[in-house]
Amino acid sequence: MLRTRYGLLIAGVLLALVATGCGGGGVSEQELANEAEWNWLLETQQELNADRQELAELRVAVVQAAAEEATEEAVEEVEGEAAEPADDPVARLAELEETAAGLTEEYTGRLVGLLNSDPMIEGEQPTDRQLALLAMKSDEDIILAQEWIDKGGDYKRAIEIYNTALVFDPDNAKLKAGLAEAAANRYMSEERFSQAKKGMTEVEIRQLLGQANLHNVRKYEDKGVVAWFYPTSESGEAAAVWFQPEKKTEVMKVYQIKFEAVKPGQSNEG
Repeated sequence: MLRTRYGLLIAGVLLALVATGCGGGGVSEQELANEAEWNWLLETQQELNADRQELAELRVAVVQAAAEEATEEAVEEVEGEAAEPADDPVARLAELEETAAGLTEEYTGRLVGLLNSDPMIEGEQPTDRQLALLAMKSDEDIILAQEWIDKGGDYKRAIEIYNTALVFDPDNAKLKAGLAEAAANRYMSEERFSQAKKGMTEVEIRQLLGQANLHNVRKYEDKGVVAWFYPTSESGEAAAVWFQPEKKTEVMKVYQIKFEAVKPGQSNEG
């Protein structure tokens, strides 16, 4: 499930950036608390980076395991022998995703809290720590935007996140690069779509073309098939990939591909 921390981030940063008040030295207890929070954020950032690296590796392993399982099932069908169950990373992936999601929520909440406790004052030069906190917040926005693309195929939402983040961190090169990539991939090109081939699995199509927007996935229960539609223009045109279960393994595989599957004004309801 996609995380919903974006509203928290934006609400917090809005408060931080528009706040005005006395610079002052502040209360010493508050300064100590801020220092403790800063140290916690740095330590947790390292922990999250490690978790996210492991998650990336596990997702690759899960894809490989799924391919191997399909092959083993095919062999079992031919030879009549049950394949030995192999250890797979699925359980660890689910566990780590839950752990990382919870830690991310806490991390981003406390990050915004520290931004609020030491807000940037309009017209004053921000401190190194304030700039570092803003960069850390932008890094989280980049991860969140990519999550919307990877899990939901929602480029529109990702672009909104990038644009809002750039309001507060306009010179961030990584934000600009992420926005440019999302904008470039929002609509499917014929060249990119040509990579799809009959016989490919859903996993393979997802790797090549990306996750189709969940609103553009159609299941035709009466026919036992599934179609993924990829917008090709702002006018409503879309390319489509149709899947049906393979007889021996029941693995969903591509049986039809069409770039001009939906034309302007035409429904993709099938």
